[in-house]
Amino acid sequence: MPFFGTLDLAPVAAKLPVLANLDTEAWQLPQAEILQLLLEAPSDTQSLLPRAVHPSVPSYVAIVVTHYPESPVGAFTLAALRLGSRAGAHPRGLVLGAVASTAEAAKELRNRWGLPVRPGKVSLKRRHDRIMATAEVDGKLILDCALADPEPISGSDVQYINWITLAKAPLDGKTEPLIIQVDPRHTFHKAERGRPEVKLLDAPAWNAGHLKLTHPIMATVTVCDTDLPRIRFVMDVEKPVVVGTRRIRAGRGE
Repeated sequence: MPFFGTLDLAPVAAKLPVLANLDTEAWQLPQAEILQLLLEAPSDTQSLLPRAVHPSVPSYVAIVVTHYPESPVGAFTLAALRLGSRAGAHPRGLVLGAVASTAEAAKELRNRWGLPVRPGKVSLKRRHDRIMATAEVDGKLILDCALADPEPISGSDVQYINWITLAKAPLDGKTEPLIIQVDPRHTFHKAERGRPEVKLLDAPAWNAGHLKLTHPIMATVTVCDTDLPRIRFVMDVEKPVVVGTRRIRAGRGE
């Protein structure tokens, strides 16, 4: 029998982002620099996942820090913590929390795609032997991590899974919690791989409860053209996704 998430929505529902509609326009985001650290986590992460999805086996998290030099709201850097999960047979990363380096970016990401973003300070810096990232909110450091000893690889060796996020959105005349799928595309220009290092991850600040990190898996940094697309799929928070998925539009351009 498959395992499902056990998240109690009642305590968190009031804090969820609220979308005005499911018709947001896509953003084209060229030359983005994406740092991703993958690390294993204890197996007791089911309480962070909605009941519609499955926990990954083994449990893992992705710390993703992205600098977008061009966007409709100007340059900004986004740090996000995603928890590995599966929507049916498909791997997905649930965005538990995120921080954007500008208030305007944080507002638009919440309102358009339902990402749980707060404004703060986010940095992504390169040294000769590492790529370092930090995030602060209200003057408090909540993330300090790095990719150490980068080595060039092919972009075809890098795989980014689609995001999912919990948000309230209007559907069939009601605004209620839904799982929103966000599925960016990536055209790689450069890719490197290295060793993930995490000096600090303040789990409560990322809506991750008492999550602990265990074993490092790998880290990558890429430069690619990407996007934030139009919303194509939403899912019921309680029903298994095989029966609770709703197609909003058939293609990205519709």
